[in-house]
Order: sequence, then C-alpha cells, then structure tokens
Amino acid sequence: MKIAPHHIGAYCNDIEESIDFYVDVLGFRHLFSTETMEGDKPLKMAWVKSDDGVVIELLEQEDKATVAAARACLNHFAVRVPDMDEIVARLNERGVAIEAGPFDALCPFDRPLGEADSDVFTVYGDGGAKLKIMFFRGPGGERIEAVQDNIGAL
Repeated sequence: MKIAPHHIGAYCNDIEESIDFYVDVLGFRHLFSTETMEGDKPLKMAWVKSDDGVVIELLEQEDKATVAAARACLNHFAVRVPDMDEIVARLNERGVAIEAGPFDALCPFDRPLGEADSDVFTVYGDGGAKLKIMFFRGPGGERIEAVQDNIGAL
C-alpha cells in the first residue's frame, strides 16, 4: 500500500477571511467552497492549493468550540518559501504578526537522504540541510511555519 499526502485541515473562525489570507497573503489558489454537514452540524468548507501542490481544507463551524479544540491540539504545518525576506515583507505589509524568527536552523541528518527523498529539502547533503524558518498565525489561529530550504547543505 502506498500512502501519499492529500491535504491539511485547518478550522477557522471566518472562512472568507481565511480564504482571503491564503490566496492574497500566501499566494494559494482557491479551488472551491461548499457547505455540507459534519455529523449533525452545518459546516462551511473551502479548499486552497499552492503552486507546489500543498492543499489546505479550511473548515468553519458555527460552534466555535471546534476551532478552540483544534487550536489546542494542532502544533503547526509548514509551507516552503523560496525567499524568507519576501514572505516576511508580505506578512508585514498585511499586518500579520510574526510569532518567532526568522532564524537559521541547522537540520543534521542521522543518515544520508536518498535521491527518492530529494523533495523533502530543495538542497541537501549527506550531513544535513541549512534552513531559515519562522512562525506566524493564520486568521483562525492556526500556527504556520515558513521554511526556506534552498540555503545549502551542512
């Protein structure tokens, strides 16, 4: 059985605000929106997709306790950026607070990555990868990590 990533789910307080954030700030495409049911509760849903294929399912329920519960358990998801300075400027322009970073992070490997895993980091060597990372929050409180991984190998 082959398991492949499909999407990331993120509960939000206001789905239209979240769609605008992912499209206007992060450059995702809005694939579609719909209204459905989650059990016996009405659910608004929208799917957005990055140029590199990251798909995020945005979810809004009238019962905001679901958002609070999701915020309490979701640590973060990460998006790859080609230029950290560019995303920092974009966030600053739109008044999005940066929670931590950007800072350099070394990611040493306990074993070399193979060619089949070259999509994990843009540039890597046997010893590891040099990264630049930072964290910020989406409009629903979801924690997002921006990773610039084209800095080089250790």
